[in-house]
Amino acid sequence: MNFELSKGQREIQERAAEFADREVATHAAEWDREARFPAEVFEKLAQAGFMGLCVPEEYGGAGANFLSYVLLLEEISRADAGVGVTLAVHTSAGTLPILDYGTEEQRARWVPELARGERIGCFALTEPTTGSDTASIETRAERVDGGYRLSGHKQWVTNGRAAGTMVVFARAPEGVTAFVVGVDEDGISFGKHAEKMGVLSATTDDVILEDVFVREEDRLGVEGKGLRVALGTLDGGRIGIAAQAVGIAEAAFRYAARYASERTTFGKPIAEHQTIAFKLAEMQTKIRAARLLTHEAAWMKDQGMPHGEAGARAKLFASVAANEVTYDAVQVLGGQGYMKDHPVERYYRDARVTEIYEGTSEMQRLVLSRSIMRDLSAPGGILGSRPVVG
Repeated sequence: MNFELSKGQREIQERAAEFADREVATHAAEWDREARFPAEVFEKLAQAGFMGLCVPEEYGGAGANFLSYVLLLEEISRADAGVGVTLAVHTSAGTLPILDYGTEEQRARWVPELARGERIGCFALTEPTTGSDTASIETRAERVDGGYRLSGHKQWVTNGRAAGTMVVFARAPEGVTAFVVGVDEDGISFGKHAEKMGVLSATTDDVILEDVFVREEDRLGVEGKGLRVALGTLDGGRIGIAAQAVGIAEAAFRYAARYASERTTFGKPIAEHQTIAFKLAEMQTKIRAARLLTHEAAWMKDQGMPHGEAGARAKLFASVAANEVTYDAVQVLGGQGYMKDHPVERYYRDARVTEIYEGTSEMQRLVLSRSIMRDLSAPGGILGSRPVVG
């Protein structure tokens, strides 16, 4: 096994880290305090080639692989998780499904502007009465001459107000169907702007669709096969959220370790007290394990291998680890960690949602446990033909 990144991947990682430190981390506390979407930083991300990093060059992207994109997400999320999730949704959920499921005409029409950062992408699936139960969406797509009329209410759409292009799911006569829609189309408006616990620099909005006309040519895939598009997109998107969680945890660990090396009690740095030293050791171990699972899932996607379960494992473990590491970072700082004078309280708030969006931890456990049960009885599976006992 070779765990070493390629020269190109290391260069992307270094560029991403330098960009994150210079353009993102220095403003993150301000954006969080103001709950402001920093449009200016996405212009700079576009100039750096990061808005379409893993998009093929013929569609305006940089042509890097998915693992390179994961490295980018980790570094950006280390600096600001809100910017990280905006970039993740734009790429994984707003751009890649058009590449993966779209026609050549759809790719040529929509993808270059997304890859160049001229438009931000979003993904409208969740509704007020549907969350994990994606099959029960109520937004309607009525067939009309030349296309469809969409009507419904989408909730918690990351990038909503900032987006130019939306992948939206609605129930057509043949079943749930995916569409690509320009957010400036007549009949699209925005409802409630979510007031969240964390990732406050990302905009999260309700989207209202009122008799929105969508051309037949902008249906994404076959009518009635939209759940395949949604679930396939989420398989890759979960790897991006795992990378975000790793970035948040890394930021919390670095700050806590630095603080522990400088803060003294009883005549020595608190990092030399076993209670804190062991806590730091566990934090680092969790991050390393989460990163390896995330990179494994990204590598599998790059190889064209089935990666749904790998993405579920990565997201489950990395999101739980991020919550545990940020909790411990606050604890290392003690009372100071509870104050907004230090960023660990922001990391703690930002980490919480990684166990919720792109599929809750409970749903990841369900996916993985079902896979285990299938494999238990399959020839050559976990147990193969060997008896359980005797």
